[in-house]
Amino acid sequence: MKIILMALVFLFGLLQPFQAGMNARMGEVLGDRFQAGFINGFTNVLLLSLVLLLFWRGFPSISLLKLAPWWAYCAGAIGAGIVVVQLSSAPILGAAVMVALFVAGQVGGSVLVDTLGLVGYPQRMPSMIRLLALAMILGGVVLATFSMRSAPSADDPGSGADTTVRDS
Repeated sequence: MKIILMALVFLFGLLQPFQAGMNARMGEVLGDRFQAGFINGFTNVLLLSLVLLLFWRGFPSISLLKLAPWWAYCAGAIGAGIVVVQLSSAPILGAAVMVALFVAGQVGGSVLVDTLGLVGYPQRMPSMIRLLALAMILGGVVLATFSMRSAPSADDPGSGADTTVRDS
């Protein structure tokens, strides 16, 4: 379970820079960053709950929405995934490992979107220093992950961790 959660945290960390670019592109197409934010929020809430349909108060111009690339609508799905993965993994992985994986994913995704010029970002080839920084971040993730094995866990009765509840 931990490996799957770690992979999901990294994956959704990697997708966050895509989300930012997708939202920015939607804002360019619609000419209004707040409408782009609404589309992101609508997609996010739609995936988490269909209740929004009851309170929906408007929609940007259909003709403008048709101009947006299909992938610009995926930003809200990435946001919903981030929320679900973080809520699911935080209690199991702990904040340090979860955030380390998330940041590593963000940096990896940032290098990817810059290098390939994806989702509206201008193409920028990574420098050796930037690639070294990514390697160092990944090294930090490895170290943080190994620290999970060495630290006793209150969830593991054989770990030696003191789980006694004491009255003050």
